[in-house]
Amino acid sequence: MIKCVSQPLLGALFALGVLSAQGLHGQEKRVLDHDVYGIWKTLGTRAIAPDGQWALYTLEGEEADSELVITQLDLGHEIRVPRGARPTFTRDSRFALFTIRPSREALETSRDRRPGGGGDAAPRDSLGIVDLSSGEVTRIADVQSWALPDQGTGWVALHLHPTVGVESGTGAPGHGTLVLRDLEQGVEVRFPQATAYRWAAAGGLLLVADSTGVEGAEVRVLGVTPGGAAPLQLLAGAGKIRGLAVDAMGAQVAFLHQPPTLADDACWNLHHWRRGDAEARMAVHHGTPGMPDGWCVREFAQPSLAEDGSRLYFGTAPAPPTRDALTPLEARVDVEIWHWQEPELMSVQNVRLNQDRRRTFLATLRSGSDRMVQLADLDLPQVQAPSHPGARAAFGRDTQIYGVESSWESPNFADVYLVDLETGARTLFLQRTQSQPTFSPEGRWITWYEPARRHWFARAAEGGEIRNLSDALPHPIWNEQDDSPAPPGSYGTAGWMEEDRAILLNDRFDVWAVDPSGGSPPRAITAGAGRRDGVRFRLLRLGRSTETLGARDPVMLSAFNPATKQAGFATTTMNASGAPTLLLMEDRAFSTPLKADEADRLLFTQETFVAFGDLWTSDLRFQGRRRVSDANPQQAQYRWGTAELVSWLSADGIPLQGVLMKPEDFDPTRQYPIVVYFYERWSDGLHTHYAMVPHRSRIAFPMYTSDDYLVFIPDIVYREGYPGEGALNAVNPGIFKLVEAGFVDRDRIALQGHSWGGYQIAFMVTRSERLYRAAAAGAPVANMTSAYGALRRETGIVRQFQYERTQSRLGGSLWDMPLRYLENSPLFWVDKIETPLLIMHNDSDGHVPWEQGIELFTALRRLGKPAWMVNYRGEPHWPTTFPNRVDWNIRMKQFFDYYLKDAPAPAWMEQGIPATRRGQTLGYAPVNSDGAESRR
Repeated sequence: MIKCVSQPLLGALFALGVLSAQGLHGQEKRVLDHDVYGIWKTLGTRAIAPDGQWALYTLEGEEADSELVITQLDLGHEIRVPRGARPTFTRDSRFALFTIRPSREALETSRDRRPGGGGDAAPRDSLGIVDLSSGEVTRIADVQSWALPDQGTGWVALHLHPTVGVESGTGAPGHGTLVLRDLEQGVEVRFPQATAYRWAAAGGLLLVADSTGVEGAEVRVLGVTPGGAAPLQLLAGAGKIRGLAVDAMGAQVAFLHQPPTLADDACWNLHHWRRGDAEARMAVHHGTPGMPDGWCVREFAQPSLAEDGSRLYFGTAPAPPTRDALTPLEARVDVEIWHWQEPELMSVQNVRLNQDRRRTFLATLRSGSDRMVQLADLDLPQVQAPSHPGARAAFGRDTQIYGVESSWESPNFADVYLVDLETGARTLFLQRTQSQPTFSPEGRWITWYEPARRHWFARAAEGGEIRNLSDALPHPIWNEQDDSPAPPGSYGTAGWMEEDRAILLNDRFDVWAVDPSGGSPPRAITAGAGRRDGVRFRLLRLGRSTETLGARDPVMLSAFNPATKQAGFATTTMNASGAPTLLLMEDRAFSTPLKADEADRLLFTQETFVAFGDLWTSDLRFQGRRRVSDANPQQAQYRWGTAELVSWLSADGIPLQGVLMKPEDFDPTRQYPIVVYFYERWSDGLHTHYAMVPHRSRIAFPMYTSDDYLVFIPDIVYREGYPGEGALNAVNPGIFKLVEAGFVDRDRIALQGHSWGGYQIAFMVTRSERLYRAAAAGAPVANMTSAYGALRRETGIVRQFQYERTQSRLGGSLWDMPLRYLENSPLFWVDKIETPLLIMHNDSDGHVPWEQGIELFTALRRLGKPAWMVNYRGEPHWPTTFPNRVDWNIRMKQFFDYYLKDAPAPAWMEQGIPATRRGQTLGYAPVNSDGAESRR
């Protein structure tokens, strides 16, 4: 049922909520437990209407149906829609449209969803339409898809399921009626047996592909003008239609057609239509001049039209060969050959097999021409269509020559070519580079960041000398905090000024306008205030309709202080000479605001560790802030906690920060158990709110502070070649500082982490004797020597690059630096472990080989050291299903409660769960004196 809630009722409910919260001061709040996962909500889709009068958002539950809330921002009037999804406003702010999903209960009980089941069809989606001026709600059932034009107003296209609107005996499988509906008048135009549709962005044209005749043997492509003349028939005939494309104004159309007379059923013809044509012409087929021998147009690439209408882009490929007759032996042999010179490992080829079979190669056709140009081919398969108008060339990347190296190098190397759109001729632009060059918005310049040289470069698109753009800047534009063996990345760009006058480059704190021609000196549009005040400024786009910025354009900036973790916003103009005007700077975290297209109104979230990230609204200066949503009012009934910043020096003398989370009634005279979680650097998230949902890889921080634990998240910096030691030197001094403060129980310290954090835990417990009372490590690497040559099963990629260039930070190969691999591998020091260890490693892990967890567990088992290994069978790098995520959180809490709070051990810790009892018990309950699991 769709509910409308009036402003007076909202006020009464709010008043009751305040009274309830006030009443809680006289009551004891409850401790968070695993039962709360089902009642906590998170925010999903959110939007603000173009006129700024309405906002909408979805409330998502872990195991509950979602809810859509549409709210009038000034009056507080709400419309609440159970199971509303994919909501959006029309461009004129008159209507809100959304999908209404079937309930979870209806889906679960639908008989035809069970193997071998029958009965009624599964419940289907509906389309909901709300008239915002009247509150009237229209619901249309059995909708398989719907779409609005990006910029147009007044009409919606919705595609019904095949059983709706198709006369018996005339429909074809997968076809259904397409309805073009006038939102204001409710008038509809129907196209039975539609197979596909696509809007022009401006809304003046709707393409419709449908079928007619017995079993849908005849197909048509129609150009429909909403509310206008009769549809124009662009094509009619037998066969299939795919890949509808239309430009923004509906002036040109392209699509693929496969007639039944085509000899090779993998090949298609490309058709093109321009406004004024009576029908679409066949523009490209297998015999078109310029088509490589044995090649043809393939359906796996979506045709596209250049922004200026001058070109079509489409995909071609060799026609698939027919398989020769196989001998009996050949038909029975299933073999693969791994060749040492192949650019990709066979494991990678297997993962990408279907993708490679569907691979196409970019080709282009000038509008009105009879000759196509093949831009990409087997020698240069990666060519990207340019996005700027009037383009004369595209970029091609050849990674194949460096394919073998990609197993251990990161980022990967490539030769970059400029490919002429008129002739297909290729000019080598950059050789053996890790860069990704791009054209400026007007196409006048090519710019790129070169990681190895740590600078930005530019060259005129028409040729000329290469200029170093960042050499004249007084501060680095590369990531100064990067501590991996690979070349550091840049701080990125903020776009371009109009007419390609300047590219906007970020340094650590400020934004610079740099003239690519060198005609004028670089200028900090933030006037150096970021570095002066220790505030990181970044330019926000706020939904701008244009890609570039004018010299006098006002801009909004995000602001973040890395030292204090305060965040906020500032404003300036592109030609300002002074520092940005700070609008807001608070001890909170903010989302990037959404701006109403036609009003000075913002919609954003703000949060702290305590306060959920609800939606708020304000003007462009963040004045008159008002909360829009209240997703989790039940939080007031529970103990939560606080978060604060902690600073210390690492064992190497490096200043570090971390986040300390405390119970909300923290008593500094008490000593608390503490769980230490870490993964690289986390302190910038000081003000992050953690909703009570069962995370796949870490503890629920508020649940632990609610139950009188401390939680500590320290930052870690690394030294090349010694990642394990880096973690040890960063984390332990932070723990010692907290112990010295007097409120940490020295005998009740535990560690928890996953993947890279799991590895660091496995290493640290080999070096810290009895410092830690317990540790939980998810998907840990135990043996770098065996993991180095193992595969990431999800991608088929060998893990060598990770150890030499990225996260593992060893900086060289196993045979060049064998001692580094041995010294950093917990397995070779496992006899030093004195900490009970809970391991979680799943047998379908596609990131870290499952055998790594096995190696660690079996070594501990042989040495008689307390260890448990949890395997969610068939799950990947972490548990993904809700029950499995809940289970992992329950087991971690029971494990830590046992070691840090002297709680009774559950049966799974005392006795395990034999295979014969798997599925009969989860072993949560403690064991009775007679050795049996208690029933309580």
